Amino acid sequence: MTLDAGAPDHEVVTMTTDVLRRVLAHAGLAGEAAERMVDQLLTAREALPAGACRLSLSAHAGELEIVLSQAGRDWRTSCPVPIR
Repeated sequence: MTLDAGAPDHEVVTMTTDVLRRVLAHAGLAGEAAERMVDQLLTAREALPAGACRLSLSAHAGELEIVLSQAGRDWRTSCPVPIR
């Protein structure tokens, strides 16, 4: 998902937060652990210079990977997800 640099900041934050919370909930993560992941992502996004960035979410072998990329720089985190 591309986060457009031209969109109002509060809309990008609201949309990003909503998407990430829904993905985490679908993966079986909620509560404090999910909110920590949301906070980490928003903090990483705030540290980027102005401009569009890309958010990627992928799950492999019981792990959810979250990547925020801009101009060749990546912020990454991952967390285990329950295997159903």
